[in-house]
Amino acid sequence: MEGQQQQPEKEDDFIYPIFYQFPPYFTLQPVKETQQKQRLLWKDLILRYCRHHRVFVVSTEEADDFPLFRNPAINRRLPRDFQVLLIDDLVKQGSALWFDRGQRSALILWRGIPEWAELIYRWARGCGFEDSVVTVDEMQSGMHVAGTELEGLHREVLVRAVRHLEQQGKAKLFKGALGDDEGIKFFTQG
Repeated sequence: MEGQQQQPEKEDDFIYPIFYQFPPYFTLQPVKETQQKQRLLWKDLILRYCRHHRVFVVSTEEADDFPLFRNPAINRRLPRDFQVLLIDDLVKQGSALWFDRGQRSALILWRGIPEWAELIYRWARGCGFEDSVVTVDEMQSGMHVAGTELEGLHREVLVRAVRHLEQQGKAKLFKGALGDDEGIKFFTQG
């Protein structure tokens, strides 16, 4: 891919963009046009990195030190206010959701909820789960999701995607008899 290079610091096949090697990109730029481009590059990088590494939650707390927000090779890290600004941008475009008002962590939606919903419904149909019940736990780590894109799906993403399917009449999320387990019933669509 043009404008990208391998980050040498980790044994990892993720390809970092060239800008990740330039210290000025770790400081919010004061010129409006430059800042807009900078923020666009960072938002794209966050989504690509999270998708590649299947990261669903990003923390903006200094103590948590999300790996993407620091580059030891150039001795730089994104300041917390810049991290919050970038995640806020992702929230505004529908690619993230804050977990708390203090903006300490966010759910990253590197795939949109409708896209996850469609993927889940295709999986259910492919496994023959129409008119059947699957637990939320099975949807996250059961043998039928092992090795698929759904394996390890964050619970919040899963629930939001199922709610999307509910609006389409394709599924129903319900509480189990004990109240601590949740099930999903998938419906046949004509």
